[in-house]
Amino acid sequence: MTIAPAAPAHFAYSHHSLVPAIVTKSYHKLGRVKVRFPWMTDKQESNWIAVTAPAAGAKCGLFFMPEENDQVLVAFSYGHVERSYIIGVLWSEANKPPDEDRAKRQLTSRSGHTVTLDDTKDAEQISIIDKSTKNKIVLDTKAKTITIESDDKLTITAKGNLVLESTGGDVSIKGKNVTIEATANLAAKGKAMTLDGTSVNVNNGALEVA
Repeated sequence: MTIAPAAPAHFAYSHHSLVPAIVTKSYHKLGRVKVRFPWMTDKQESNWIAVTAPAAGAKCGLFFMPEENDQVLVAFSYGHVERSYIIGVLWSEANKPPDEDRAKRQLTSRSGHTVTLDDTKDAEQISIIDKSTKNKIVLDTKAKTITIESDDKLTITAKGNLVLESTGGDVSIKGKNVTIEATANLAAKGKAMTLDGTSVNVNNGALEVA
């Protein structure tokens, strides 16, 4: 009885339909990357492999490319290595998930910008926080509040009308120096009006009451 010699590693793997691999080069122009398969040496890598994406189309779709050293899952069309597609990215001991809390659904960028949907009971909220954690927008479900925080300057600009309105509460504007300027007319209306300061200057010292 003759026993056939064992098949080389590359032959065995070429018949697998799904194989994990490590990204060696990330190429954004056509949404492709190169990878190193388990049977390759440290100096070897694949050809460019297409990365699947939700709703990928002409200049549209969800664009999140795997980066170098990320672990990806590669599928072979009809078992052929030369017809590979990356169908997902895998977390590992080297690349752990951004959070261990299963109540949170997160979208986190490479630098640390985070969008979080927090389903923690009685503390539900939605937040957008930059990598510094000092600039944020938080929608707090329990407190029924929306908070915008800026570590420096906050600008709101509209080419049309801009309306700030509280239908059932007060409106407060507070700062070291507050300037209100109208290029045309400025109107102030209320049941009562109070001006309180160590000095009050109206119309550069001239006051006219109609």
